[in-house]
Amino acid sequence: MPITTATGACSVTLALLLTTATPLVAGDHWHSATQMADAARALIATLDTEQTKATMFPLEDEGRTSWSNLPMIMVRPGGLLVRDMNDEQRIALHGLLRASLSSQGYAKVAGIMRLEDQAHQDALAQLEQAADASPIGRAFADSYDSQNYAVAVFGTPGQGDWGWKIAGHHAAANFTVSDGRVGFTPTFLGSNPRVVRSGRYAGSSTLPHEGDRGLELLAALDPDQRKTAIIADEKPEDVIEGPGRRSSLEGYEGLKADRLTPEQARLLRVLVAEYVGNAEFDTAAAQMARIEQAGWGELWFSWRGPADPAGRFYYRVHGPRILIEYSRQNENHDHTIVRDPQNDYGEDWLGRHYREHHPSMEEVRANVRRAAGLDGDP
Repeated sequence: MPITTATGACSVTLALLLTTATPLVAGDHWHSATQMADAARALIATLDTEQTKATMFPLEDEGRTSWSNLPMIMVRPGGLLVRDMNDEQRIALHGLLRASLSSQGYAKVAGIMRLEDQAHQDALAQLEQAADASPIGRAFADSYDSQNYAVAVFGTPGQGDWGWKIAGHHAAANFTVSDGRVGFTPTFLGSNPRVVRSGRYAGSSTLPHEGDRGLELLAALDPDQRKTAIIADEKPEDVIEGPGRRSSLEGYEGLKADRLTPEQARLLRVLVAEYVGNAEFDTAAAQMARIEQAGWGELWFSWRGPADPAGRFYYRVHGPRILIEYSRQNENHDHTIVRDPQNDYGEDWLGRHYREHHPSMEEVRANVRRAAGLDGDP
């Protein structure tokens, strides 16, 4: 059952995303693909020999599907760290981010990276208040740093299929280019603090609408719809299909979108556009077209936890061509992930299935002890 949208004023960007688009086919050359390749080549041109070895990999390298949202003390991101770049290279990296993301997407990713410095200050303040701060606590505080993000390029930009990723604590974005098409999933974004509580940036928020979009849709449901959509009183610990846990969902759950009114359906589209719209404009429009082709009525919306803006809750939008998860980790900390169940890492385009890699908890614990200088302890 197709879902129609209500008329009304909306931004040009949102209007473009919410309009049914004609998907581009293989062989079409997108603006996104061209500018992304140009920006990637500009970054590569600034690298010396050792930096190139740390950045450039074959498209088939398993590091392309190995990423984490954990702090660097727990998992070191693969690729060239921002801390090992000079100013020219950092400027080129941000040029690649802007070429791959919309203005809102770039603002979110760059803001998340800067939040690491805020987290560092907050962690140091907590250590100063602690009477006996542990070596591990100090090592964690030191690991929060906007420079602890890494970039890696897979394949040769502008020559055949290729991809790139940026990964670090609270931001990991994976891009694939194939025959002019661009994929941007999986993408993980989180913010901690969700809203800065003190200092010169008090009140600012890096992911300002992700939680609100879910709350708005839930509030618009009638009692019977809410009863169907809310499937648990407690939220899960985190997003379920996080790094290394793809395809871990058994199926759809909650309220199917073909039961929504036109106004409710508009709110669902606004929610989806908040996430898909982080990608550069024609990448985003094509993904919205894939969702449209699969059928907006085939999406499912589910909620776990309290319907409380100040509480800890989780929601999911899930369908054949989109998976969105939002987890309010605590009152001032959230995680999100976006996946395309059919085309993460461009695997549908490339004709291969990728296995995600993530370190085991034993490896994570060993990394933490090593960073804290506790290697010799039992």
